[in-house]
Amino acid sequence: MAKLLLLALFSGLFLTQSLSAQLIAGEKLAPANRLKDFNGKTFLVKPTGKPVAYIFLSTECPLCKNYAPVLQAMQQKHPEIQFYGIISGVTFLRSEVAAFTRDYGITFPVLMDPAKHIASSLDATVTPEVILIGYNGKEYYRGLIDDWVVGLGKTRKVATKKYLEQAISSVETGGEPLTATTPVGCLISNY
Repeated sequence: MAKLLLLALFSGLFLTQSLSAQLIAGEKLAPANRLKDFNGKTFLVKPTGKPVAYIFLSTECPLCKNYAPVLQAMQQKHPEIQFYGIISGVTFLRSEVAAFTRDYGITFPVLMDPAKHIASSLDATVTPEVILIGYNGKEYYRGLIDDWVVGLGKTRKVATKKYLEQAISSVETGGEPLTATTPVGCLISNY
């Protein structure tokens, strides 16, 4: 009987954790619903009925530089998804972010998160890391953009699994959320 009680307790704990990971993103973003881009334009980052891809980036991260054209192409292919690049931390200058977007041809909004409110509220840890929120406001996917990166400093010749692309297709067709992958990249710093 004691084993059954423990099993039920742990099952409940697991279910609670699974449900908490699926919280409506707008509730998690409450501390900072608005961010500014490098030009000072304010954006409401809370999902408002349109799917949102939050992509945590760094102007200094080599992986972010490699993925910038991939993300830009994906955003152009899926205009129904709102893409937001998020630069978290106080060390990034607006001029650096402007140069990054210009140099890599990024046209989706790249927003400054100096106090790391968005990174903290969405539990983002590295760059690049993506979190996709569906029409229903629930998390559909978090993690790697694809499987090109195998580990720090290690890549494949060609990506074979396009995680973000699959998650976007799932959102578009009303499919089930995909499981998360563990992102690999540059740590979001504490400064």
